[in-house]
Order: sequence, then C-alpha cells, then structure tokens
Amino acid sequence: MTRALFAVAAFIPVLMVSEVLPLTLLGLASVLTTSERSQAQTQSVSIIIVRHAETDASKPTRPLSPAGRQRVELLVPTLRDMKFTHIFATHTTRAGQTVEAIAALQALPIVRLPAPGSMLNGQPVNDETSRRAPIEPIAEALLTLPAGSVALAALNSENIYAILNKLGVPVAPRGQSCAPGSMCVPCTDNTCFPQTEFDQLWYLVIEPGHPGPSTFIELHYGAGWHSTEH
Repeated sequence: MTRALFAVAAFIPVLMVSEVLPLTLLGLASVLTTSERSQAQTQSVSIIIVRHAETDASKPTRPLSPAGRQRVELLVPTLRDMKFTHIFATHTTRAGQTVEAIAALQALPIVRLPAPGSMLNGQPVNDETSRRAPIEPIAEALLTLPAGSVALAALNSENIYAILNKLGVPVAPRGQSCAPGSMCVPCTDNTCFPQTEFDQLWYLVIEPGHPGPSTFIELHYGAGWHSTEH
C-alpha cells in the first residue's frame, strides 16, 4: 500500500507542532480534525493553499508538465478527506490544472481570479498577465467567505506569500527568516520563494474577530516521491 508522507511545521493554539515531522495521511487527518472540531464550534473558515505543480516552460502558457500531472495525482488523495465548499485558482493555466481533478471529484466550479478573458488595465487577462494580479481579488474572496466555508486555492510563487500576508500571516523582519514552527512568511514576493519546490501546502483557519489565523500549518506532501518523467 502506497502512503503519501508529509513534513509539517505548524502554529496551532491548541496543538503546537514546532518541529518538522513526517506524517502519513492518517496523521495529517488527525491534525486537521483537531482544528476542524474547533472550526465547527466557532463557524470559522478553513483555507488550504497550494502552489501549482511543475510546468512545461517550453510552451507559451506553461501548462503542467508530465511531472506536474504526476504531482496532481498525489495531491488528490492528499486532500481526499477534505470537503470543500469553494475552489479558487489564479488566472494561469498551471494553477487551474492543479485543482481540476479535485474540483471534478467534488463537483465544484473553479473560480479563477482574475478571470481569464476579462479586462484588466485595458488588456485581456491571459497567461501573460502579471502573477501579482491575483493578490487582491483572491485575498478578498477568501476573507469574505461565509462562516463554515472550506476553501482550496491554487496559487503561484509570485503571489502566495502576499496572499498569506493579507490573510493575516505576519512577514518576517527584513533580513530575517521565519523561525521553524512560527506563523510567518519570509517576504511578500517571490524573491525568497523556493522556486524548485512544488510540494508546499498551507492550512489556515480564520475566525471572526481574531487578529490573524488561529491555525497555521505548512506542509510538504509526497515526501520521498520522485517523478518518473525522463
């Protein structure tokens, strides 16, 4: 039986995980279930953010590469126990493709922000549109979700940290890194983003009136997995 493995660093008020630990799917479910019980009591909002999977840079729209499609096959079982109410993706082809399978399984539409084909600053939105463009609309959409929502968002390296920051995650002081197990992003652009990492996943719980997320977990899924792409 194949198991997906995880490394996790977390900030959770009730359950503190301050080291990087390997988790099986069952272990991940246990961590998230603890938070979900709290969510059910407070009617807060749960959000999972992922970076798009590996891409084919030889094509203009940079769709998922064979390795990226294989990674998506890992992401689907990773999140199989999560019942989403909303699925978001940036305007980029690669972000939409990363959550297509999950959206199909859960019969949910993918809300693309900004919407491909819409007009932004006098130009149609397409894969050439700045990856910074989704920061405001996606952050606003996530922050205005109704109580009890569970959302999945596929983002890009240029906007992940900025959106996390707008969701209430603090930025590390200039010149400093985030301490292990802390609720923090190292910057708000992609200058400090690990460009070769496509396995990151962030889980947040936002409660009404709470200053910042009450739960913040950073995961790496598919530990030990290697693409068969040659």
